[in-house]
Amino acid sequence: MYPNAPNIRMNLLTLEMVPNDIGVMSYQYVSKKEVIGINFSVSSRKYYESKRSDIRIDVAVKIQSFIYDNSKYVDIGNVIYKIERTYSVGQFIELYLVRTSIKKGDINGYA
Repeated sequence: MYPNAPNIRMNLLTLEMVPNDIGVMSYQYVSKKEVIGINFSVSSRKYYESKRSDIRIDVAVKIQSFIYDNSKYVDIGNVIYKIERTYSVGQFIELYLVRTSIKKGDINGYA
């Protein structure tokens, strides 16, 4: 099933920005899907490409393509990452993640 052993548990998150009672925009939890993937190192080519575009890739993971639901955020060990880039590799999809400053407590309805 996997070319390497699955070694990372994460939650794919769907969030949306909504105004609160006083009109301040905040994140609203829409859905979560728990998945298991493979953490891999970013190749030097991808690293330099991301550096050239001023995006610093913090984590790269690979999951099966049919599992991915076009979520834009990932929760790994209570750290929220934004999916900056995806790359389809056959039956797998590579997710390139950038750490965000979003805390779990900042997301309405997500525990």
